[in-house]
Amino acid sequence: MRPTALFISNIRWDFVWQRHQTMATLCARDYDVVFCEIPGVRRPTWQDLGRLWGWFKPSRKLRSAPPPAGVSVVRPLVLPAISPEWCRFNAVLLNRWLAWHPELRRGVDLIVNYSAARTALQLIERVPHRRLVYDCTDDWLAVRGIPEFLPADERQLLRQADLTLVPSRTLLTRKQPKARRCVQLPHGALVERFLVAPRPSAPLDRLVLLYYGHLHHQHLDFALLDHIARERPGWRLLLVGPVKTPHAFPANVILPGQVPHERLREFVEQADVILLPYALNGYTEAVMPAKTYECLATGRPVMASPLPELVAELPDMLNYPLGPKQWVPAIERVVATDTAEARAARIARAQANTWESRYERFTQLLRDLRT
Repeated sequence: MRPTALFISNIRWDFVWQRHQTMATLCARDYDVVFCEIPGVRRPTWQDLGRLWGWFKPSRKLRSAPPPAGVSVVRPLVLPAISPEWCRFNAVLLNRWLAWHPELRRGVDLIVNYSAARTALQLIERVPHRRLVYDCTDDWLAVRGIPEFLPADERQLLRQADLTLVPSRTLLTRKQPKARRCVQLPHGALVERFLVAPRPSAPLDRLVLLYYGHLHHQHLDFALLDHIARERPGWRLLLVGPVKTPHAFPANVILPGQVPHERLREFVEQADVILLPYALNGYTEAVMPAKTYECLATGRPVMASPLPELVAELPDMLNYPLGPKQWVPAIERVVATDTAEARAARIARAQANTWESRYERFTQLLRDLRT
C-alpha cells in the first residue's frame, strides 16, 4: 500500500498552472496525493465574488486537464480565513468534512502546505502526519488585505514545519530565522512543453509579444503594458491568463483568457518576444517568477522588469530595460540582434533547471529529515 501525501493548496487545481500542481503531479509517483483546495489569505472584495463562488459551488467544469493518476482533488466547504469568527466556524466545517474522509483522519505520511491561512493550520492540526513541509512560494505578509493575525499564524507554521522551502534568496533571508529548517528550492520548468521551432524574422513594426499568467495589479505593471501598446500600435500584445484586476487595455492588447498549461505552446509559437512585465514593489521584491525557466525554454528573447531575484539569478539571460521608455527600443534591439547561439544558450539554461531535478532535490531533503 502506497503512502499518502496531503497537499494543502491556496489555488485551485484548474487555476493557472504553478508549482503546486507540478509538485503534486511529480509526488504522485511515490504517494497517493490528495490535493486539497482552500481559499487564500487576502480579504475578498466584490470583484472576488466570482472567484469565491468557484470555491463554494458543488461542481465546476475544469479549465485544465484532469488530475493525473494518483492525484485526487478535494475541496472542503470553508470560508476565507479573514477573521477569528470565520476561522472558528471553519473549525466546525472541517470537523464535519473530515468525517467524510477517513483516509485523512487515519493520518498521512506527508503534508505539503502552500498556505499560511489559519484554515491550513486547522487542517494540519486535525490530520495526523509524519512530516510537514511548508512550501512558501510568496511572502504572504506583503500581500494587500491580509488579516492582522496572519503574521503570528505564519510564525507558528514556520516553527511547526519539519522543512520550509522557498524559491528565492529574499524569501530565504526573511523566513529562515523563524523556521526550524529552511532551504531554497527554486522553481523549475517543464521544458518539453515549451520547446518550439525558431520564429522567422518579423518586421519590427509587426511584432507579437507574449505574457502568460494571471493579470493582477499587485504584481503586473499595467501602465507599462499600456505604454508599450500605445507606442507601437502595429504590435500585438498577447496577455494569456485570467484577468483578476479589470483594466481597459489598448485595442492591440489581446486577452485570450486562461488556457490549459499544455496549450501555451500555441501562443509561444506566435510570439517574437516573451514578457515578464512585473511591477516593482514590496511584494515582488521577493518574487522569482514560476515561469522564468519556461520562458527560457522557448528560446525566445525574454524582456523582464529588474526584479531583484531575476537580476541575481539570471543577469545575462534576460533583458532588463531601465524604465518604461526603454522597453520599446530595447525590444526592437533584442529582436534585431538575436542569434542562434543566444537562443541555444537560453534553452540550455532551462534544461539545466527542470522540475525533474527539483523533485529529485525535494526527495533528498525528505530523506535527510529521516536521518
